[in-house]
Amino acid sequence: MMVILSYDTPEQKHQTFLRREFERLGGARIQYSVYAFRGENHECYRVIRQMKRLAKGIPGDIRMIPMEESVWEGQVVVSEKYETADRIRKMPLFVVIW
Repeated sequence: MMVILSYDTPEQKHQTFLRREFERLGGARIQYSVYAFRGENHECYRVIRQMKRLAKGIPGDIRMIPMEESVWEGQVVVSEKYETADRIRKMPLFVVIW
């Protein structure tokens, strides 16, 4: 399973906070303000719960999108940077949350 985080918040400090926390949980950047986390179902739901708690009170549009791997694999990539594509391929299959 995968979880996509996307956000559009007015303040840089909130953007940085959301990015750092999601990356700390094992997420990887896909595009500016779009991140992906891959793991078992229970790990994905734990990440969603954690991010919902952390994002509470932050203004703007913050979305967590759970999806099956088949949906991700069916995406149509029109254009991408090599370094982004390489980073996503190296994304760990499982994550340990301390």
